[in-house]
Amino acid sequence: MENTSLDMLLLLSAFFICGHTQALPVATLRISLQGPLYSGETVTLQCDIPDYTGWTYLWSRDNQQFSSQSSETINIFLPDQAGQYQCQGTRRDRPQQSQLSGTVLVRFTALPLATVSISPQGLLYSGETVSMRCDISMYTDWMYSWFIGNNINSRMPGKTITALSNHAGQYRCVGVRTGRPQWSQPSVFLPIRVTGEFTIDAPSLTCCCCRSVSGHRIFPLNPIAIPTDYQPSTTLTSDKEDVFTGDRVTLTCNVESSGWTFYWYRHRPDSTPVTTTSGYSYTLSWVSVSDGQYWCRAGRGDPVYYTLYSDPVQLHVTGESEIVL
Repeated sequence: MENTSLDMLLLLSAFFICGHTQALPVATLRISLQGPLYSGETVTLQCDIPDYTGWTYLWSRDNQQFSSQSSETINIFLPDQAGQYQCQGTRRDRPQQSQLSGTVLVRFTALPLATVSISPQGLLYSGETVSMRCDISMYTDWMYSWFIGNNINSRMPGKTITALSNHAGQYRCVGVRTGRPQWSQPSVFLPIRVTGEFTIDAPSLTCCCCRSVSGHRIFPLNPIAIPTDYQPSTTLTSDKEDVFTGDRVTLTCNVESSGWTFYWYRHRPDSTPVTTTSGYSYTLSWVSVSDGQYWCRAGRGDPVYYTLYSDPVQLHVTGESEIVL
């Protein structure tokens, strides 16, 4: 009977001791932004320990402790401080520490890239009007800023701008919006030289992880220079030397670059064009004695920039074409 009572007391003591053992307070790590995080953004992490007060907070990134961080919240600057984060609380009184929080992975997504397209492409000539368009494929509601070198040009807002090829500089654009992400990566530079010629062969540069356009390096480009007063010429040829009435003749107008509309003239080069074509050839389906001389020239852009007139081609119609039965 005495042994039974002793056993009961031991069981009751163990029950009360176990019943009063408490787990350490839980630390919960929270992040201020949800969804994708972008280069250049600042993220706030908060360590919540709802039980007790007087906590000092220990922070770690990738299992390495931040010796300089002891507050309840810390700011993370992307992309340099991306990584895996945890926190834990310590205090003077009991309990002297909390549980270690779960891991929060802070990683960033590259900003959308702005790209610039130019019209016309290829060689540009002195005085020609150039149209440049800024495209950003991801997201909407972009506002566009244009830079010549590293200087913003407030006189050129909008998705598409025009400039004279004489306005020398290296052009690029960047997008800004109210939602996240709030900006894009700047486009690569497109150089326009006052010497009159422009080459589209820009290097494939990306500007990653920059918060201000002025912080980007400028890579020098070396287009081939041609004189500022140079105006492209055209060369007109015919596919036939001996022409007969009723023949089909194709005229070809050659120019040294691309993107042109071709204008065709008969009898006088300063007359109204007989036709315009998007291609460099014009076919006369039925030649007659009255056809005489032809000229061509090419134009592009708005306002239209014209080449020089070609030299004339004389169609010498000598008689009727022979019909082979």
